Amino acid sequence: MSSPITAPRRRARRRGFTLIELLVVIAIIAVLVALLLPAVQQAREAARRTQCRNNMRQIGIALHHYESTSRRLPIGCQGCMFQPIPGFQYKRTSWNTSLLPYLDQQPLFDSYDFGSSFNSPANRFAGGAVLSVYLCPSTASPNRQGDTTGDRNGNGAWDPGDDLAYTDYGGLYGVSFDEPVILPTHEGVMLYERALSVAQIPDGLSNTAAVGECTGRGASAQSEWSDGHNVFDQRFNNRINTTRNNELFSDHVGGAHVVFCDGHVRFLSQSIDQGTLIGLLTRAGGEVLSEF
Repeated sequence: MSSPITAPRRRARRRGFTLIELLVVIAIIAVLVALLLPAVQQAREAARRTQCRNNMRQIGIALHHYESTSRRLPIGCQGCMFQPIPGFQYKRTSWNTSLLPYLDQQPLFDSYDFGSSFNSPANRFAGGAVLSVYLCPSTASPNRQGDTTGDRNGNGAWDPGDDLAYTDYGGLYGVSFDEPVILPTHEGVMLYERALSVAQIPDGLSNTAAVGECTGRGASAQSEWSDGHNVFDQRFNNRINTTRNNELFSDHVGGAHVVFCDGHVRFLSQSIDQGTLIGLLTRAGGEVLSEF
């Protein structure tokens, strides 16, 4: 008996993406990425801005503890003004070094040679320590290549000032007007050779800024944390985020952070009234400040 004849099986046809369908999918993905990327970037910048604020908050707390212990604020720059007296050393010791023990950096403080200048061989390694608390994570200026000055003249050998770590936060000296020297009423609190007491800040601790963002200055503008020349004064007619030339400047959008003498941190808008800004940067101007 013959077996029945079965029909041949048909192979199932496999259908893939056509070129047009593939291009449509790619276009949809590109649109989604374009829509999501700004949101991701904003979220990342918000996180960096929060970290910057936390850094400055730590600096504010350190200032508060230093004042509680010493009954004075730190000297902005010690050994910065040439004095024709025997034994004077042009050391340029910064306010930052005084805060090290209060920033959980006691070993670094102990290793720093306060009898030598900031850029001396004795302070080569201490001053070269990169401290995240002194760096804003948003800083992306081409003026600052890396976190230290590196080999500045490219000669392959160490020279005074090489390999020193930067800071994005400078001490506020005050406000400069068209005058040969900054007048007492235009001074801030981070001064050359002088340590101020609370009684010498009549405008009030909560109304007087001590430290502000000044990012991307590079070695030529004295922005190493161990260099006392990192203190700066704001030009009276310069707004925030106008210039990196020793002025309040950040890589955040819309303003910059400052630390006040009572330790609190504020983000000052770059559209702040200029008279109010001047009042906040001076300690004895007698200004009556409205909400800012």
